[in-house]
Parts: sequence; structure tokens; C-alpha cells
Amino acid sequence: MNRDEVKEKLLLLHTCAVEFNVLFSGKKSKKVNGIYKNSRDIVIHNKNFTKDETLFYTAMHELAHHILVTEYNQKGSRSHTRLFWRTFHDLVDKAESLGIYKQSIDDTAQKLIREARELSCQIAELQRKLGNVIIKLYEHCQKTGDRPEALLERNAQISRGTSGKAMLAARLDLPKELGADIQEAILSERSQENHIEMVKAGTEGKTVAQIKRAPAARAEKEDEGETERLIKEKGRLMKTIKTLVRRLNDVEKELDQLNAARKPPDKAADKINLPGG
Repeated sequence: MNRDEVKEKLLLLHTCAVEFNVLFSGKKSKKVNGIYKNSRDIVIHNKNFTKDETLFYTAMHELAHHILVTEYNQKGSRSHTRLFWRTFHDLVDKAESLGIYKQSIDDTAQKLIREARELSCQIAELQRKLGNVIIKLYEHCQKTGDRPEALLERNAQISRGTSGKAMLAARLDLPKELGADIQEAILSERSQENHIEMVKAGTEGKTVAQIKRAPAARAEKEDEGETERLIKEKGRLMKTIKTLVRRLNDVEKELDQLNAARKPPDKAADKINLPGG
């Protein structure tokens, strides 16, 4: 894959507000696979790659930087923000849906991925089980008069924060196919309405960064609706203002006419000039 082909594919993923260039360094780098320069250049160390798909993955990564710098004005040392990762994974999703990018994962990697995912789901399940045990302890302490927080912190060596999240996980009864990080992201969101959207995104295979965007996406839609409402209201107000301005001009003209009619005659104009005067 040459640089023109890379750029052609990148242009299918996002309509950029600012033009960018794709450059191949022709070098191998031990530090990074690619770099985005503020001169709007996406530089890829193409000698680092043996597969086109991994090269293009890096290109999408750098395109996300270009989008954030030129469209979100995100500059500074902290470039890999939550917004960056959401933007990047959205680009990868679109590339997959368009058929211009596809991961080739061998059997060994697939097996290890399944094991990692299963362990993550087991950790999430254990957190829910822990929550159920703690809930029962709270109920028991109501009968005995003991303080459950003291028993958990001093005897079970479990912090209040961990206890609270575990109980919430148990009460929410989240789908078993969600892993520990996804569950953690959902537990960190207070709104129950947002929980529903985040669970949906999680079961659809979205990344943690994308799942955290679910509430923001809904807020953006609400903002769009509010913006549309305000634009319409502005239009109505502008029409009203024009009508009032026209009426004001008419009233001022009528006042000028009335004042002119009431003005006493000019004495100098009425004076009779006698002959030889």
C-alpha cells in the first residue's frame, strides 16, 4: 500500500475541515510507528510494517490526531485523551463497515483473546457476587446493630469505595458478557438512563472509550434539539423586532406630523412690509 492509497482510504472515513498530507518516512523507528505534525502531515514509518492492515491502523491513529487538532483545537502534551480514543475507534469501526480495513487474527491470538475476555467477564461476575455478599452483611448488621462499614474495612479489608461499586454491580444485574472494564465504566455513570445506553454499546462490542461516549452522544442530540429550538425562537423574535421597528417608525412620523401642525406661525413670516418701510 503506497501513501496515495492510504490517503484515499482515509478520506473515506472522515470529511476533514482541514487538508492533510500522508508521508512515508522510508525509515524504521523503534519508538513510534507514526507521528502527526502540526504542519498537518501524517508521517508513517513504513519500514516498521510487514502488513498493510497494521500500517493503515497506524494511519487511522494519526488521522484521529489530525481531527482533534484541527477540529477540536486539542493541543498540548496530553494528546491521547478520552475524546481521542473515541474518535480513533469510531474511525476503525467505519473502516471495517466500509470493508477497507479488517484484522487478520490467527488461531493462537484468537484463543488468547477468548481466554482474556472470559477472565474479564469472570472478574465482573465476581464483583457482582461480592456485592451480593456485602448486601447480605448490611441486612444482617441491621438486626445486630453492628456497623457494616467497620466490619468490611477492618475485618474483610475491603474499602468503602469497593463495597459501594460491588453492591451497585449486584443491583444492576448487568449482562454476563460484559467484562470488568466495561462494567466499571457503567458503574462510574450515575444516570440510570445512561446505563441503558452504555450496556447496549457494550453488548455491541464497542470499546470502553466508546461506551463512555454513549451518554455524551445522547447529550449532543439533546443539545442539537435545544439548538434547533433556540434558532426557531430567534427567527420569531427577529420577525417581531422588525414589525416593532416598522411600527415605531410609523409612530415617529405621526408624532412629527402632529408636532408640525401644532407649531405656532412664524412671526417674521407674518410681518407686513409697508412701502418705504
